[in-house]
Amino acid sequence: MMTPLGALESLDLTDPNTCFDILSHDKHQVAEGMVVESLFDQIIERIPAAVGGEEVHILDVDTFVVRNPRVFTQCYAFVLSWKGRKQTGLKRYLIALSKVFTTYQVEYIDGAGFRSRLVRKGRPASNWEILEVLLGTLSVRSATGYTVDSRIRKQDRQLASFWGYLRETYGDRLAEKVAVPRLLVNWGIQPWFHSVWNIDRVLLVGDSIWVLEAKHKFPYEHSGKLQFGLNNGEAYLIRDLVNCGIKVIHSIVVKPYWNMNVGSSYLMSNYNAKQSAVVVGRVIDKAGIEQIIGSATAHSPGHTTMTGDGKLKYKPLIASDFALLSNLADPDAVARGIAQLLDGGMEHQCRDENLRAARIA
Repeated sequence: MMTPLGALESLDLTDPNTCFDILSHDKHQVAEGMVVESLFDQIIERIPAAVGGEEVHILDVDTFVVRNPRVFTQCYAFVLSWKGRKQTGLKRYLIALSKVFTTYQVEYIDGAGFRSRLVRKGRPASNWEILEVLLGTLSVRSATGYTVDSRIRKQDRQLASFWGYLRETYGDRLAEKVAVPRLLVNWGIQPWFHSVWNIDRVLLVGDSIWVLEAKHKFPYEHSGKLQFGLNNGEAYLIRDLVNCGIKVIHSIVVKPYWNMNVGSSYLMSNYNAKQSAVVVGRVIDKAGIEQIIGSATAHSPGHTTMTGDGKLKYKPLIASDFALLSNLADPDAVARGIAQLLDGGMEHQCRDENLRAARIA
């Protein structure tokens, strides 16, 4: 597989500079999103202790989803797992995905690249094959280059996220947590399809599979109410997950700075600002996602797309439909709030005044 840095098989992913070079080809918000996801992982790690009476397993997977542009209902899921690691809940997750998606398990082999195999009912249904060979048979177009507009690749924000946080946080797992997933999506899957969507975090709670989505954004006001945007592709993905029997929590770390010029560096350097980063969340069930998809579509500017090109369609999410979980500086409280959502409860409703009070001018 070829990348802008050369053949994948020739890359030294143990070198942090190589990992940064890979990440630098993305929009800066990808690196900043990884910081938020890492901080959210610290919350997720506390959920088992916060959930009473049920066993909780956190799956170590990265999942990417694409659609056949000619047949909207034909979807493919690529689940990146790690060779030799047995995970409680992985088979159950693959079974659930297979109810809607044609599902492939993907592994990265050092020095050889990506391989994939079809999975049905949680079991291998084909031999391993080179990922590129498989994608050539699934796609309706030839592979095309994936480039991101330089206007949304601000290197100062990438440097701050990578060297200021990700490098030290992940240590010898840097390639696994940062480089390999970006290689897979940017130069493995994306060239063959128009859009790729990722599934954030997957948990097995008792007998149920949950997906926990974590976003980092600020609200906007419409008709006197604060709202968030959920892009249309994500909305359809959530509907697919619900149809798989997977339960979904959509959570948001609300930026206290309500503008696009501030990234995630405040989460690493400013404790007071971190305290002002309110965390909200809601369970999105079948009725909820149908209501969201049925609502009017709005359009956001090009900087919100993965490449910086065109406009993104999104659905409005009313802030008061979320539960107020706490703030990012108190991960134990956030974990308890998520545990309540897992149990079907909501102790504190988010109100617009909560978000306005946390805003930093």
